[in-house]
Amino acid sequence: MTFSVTPAISTSFGKYGEYVYSWTGKSVVSYLEWQQLPLYKFGLQADFTYNNFLISSNFFYGLSLKCGTMYDSDWGSKGVKTTYSISDNYAIRNYDFSLNLSYKINFDHFSLIPEISYSYYYDYFQSSNGEGWYGSENYSKNGKEVSWDSPYARHYTKLSRIELKRESSYFFIGLSCKIPIGSKVELSLGSFIAPYSYVYNSDFHRDDNGTGKDFYLNSTQKIYFSRFMERINITYKINKHLSIPLNINCILGDIEKGLLEGYEQYGGTDVIQFIIKSGIQFII
Repeated sequence: MTFSVTPAISTSFGKYGEYVYSWTGKSVVSYLEWQQLPLYKFGLQADFTYNNFLISSNFFYGLSLKCGTMYDSDWGSKGVKTTYSISDNYAIRNYDFSLNLSYKINFDHFSLIPEISYSYYYDYFQSSNGEGWYGSENYSKNGKEVSWDSPYARHYTKLSRIELKRESSYFFIGLSCKIPIGSKVELSLGSFIAPYSYVYNSDFHRDDNGTGKDFYLNSTQKIYFSRFMERINITYKINKHLSIPLNINCILGDIEKGLLEGYEQYGGTDVIQFIIKSGIQFII
């Protein structure tokens, strides 16, 4: 029986996409891309091993820093992209938690490890310092619907802020393979699928001009077998009480739709994240 604690730093690279569909549900009328390039977090992982069973849990909390760019695009009634804006993306409050249960099956030169896990991510981003080009009928210079890059589109350098709050829950199952490399290094490769995931996406368009036109776009996605995680772990053993782990996770998921609250339209979300974690593991 062993117990270990690992203070660690996490760095995420990726993006969250959010979509609004037309009334027919066949075409996208709005798309926002929230980058994480990168998003930094600090946290703690605890591992408890008994015989071949391992229970692992961790918690990470993000730094409130600029973490990339937010892109906002809208399409008009004729399928023309009428709006395009670019803003700085700021991490406001971001944290995640996970709980893993696994069992190690030993062979001569490697181990197979079936695993079940739950992961929860809370992300709150806000755009700022944006500029945009607007070609819809309400904004264009000629009162007609034009492309965002038309000379008749208007260019604005002071935009109202947009906020994204997303809660993501993943229930993963999968298998990893652990291979010792010499006496000091262990390599582990894993592949996982989420039979069920839940995403709540809340988009708040602020009206910083004071005209009272701010609004929410909220949607829920219940997702089955379309969120995936690939994982690489490398552990360097300094001695029997100290190790340095390096963990690389990739979470992938294509667009999934959910009805927008208060609208007869669908919203959608997707995700791509590369998460790198490393720290010092203290083994008792």
